[in-house]
Amino acid sequence: MKNCILFTTKHGSTEKAALLLKEKFKAEADIINLKEIKNPDISKYDTVILGASIYMGKIQKRMRKFIEENMNELLKKNIALFIMAGQKEKAQETLRNAFPTALFEHALAKEYFGYEMILEKMNFIEKAATKAQGVIESRSEILYETIEKMAHRINKL
Repeated sequence: MKNCILFTTKHGSTEKAALLLKEKFKAEADIINLKEIKNPDISKYDTVILGASIYMGKIQKRMRKFIEENMNELLKKNIALFIMAGQKEKAQETLRNAFPTALFEHALAKEYFGYEMILEKMNFIEKAATKAQGVIESRSEILYETIEKMAHRINKL
């Protein structure tokens, strides 16, 4: 079985989560950043994991476009979805709204992997918005157990 983790990231947290997930797989897995490879061929993969960070309540445009252009092929695969997002109290709602309904319902695993706020990687506006929310120092709240849980589920396939 061949796995592929496709992701988009703004400051690197989603990539970090994707790498942590890959480490837990028993089968081979490729990792593809959609900013670097815009139209990867997913036909050779049995399982496709889509990971995205949330900004302004949405996944990044590059991921939305990839899903839109590849929906038919994605619905033929084992699919898993994960997000990185700061508002953990709204995580499940954000996860459900991040992906098209058909894809969300088709997915065998859907998880919230937590978040990171690394102030040094943010631009001025992002820092100001973060400080307005009361965050004055960088923090990492990656949910390692949840990453392991998804890997375990995919390893069972």
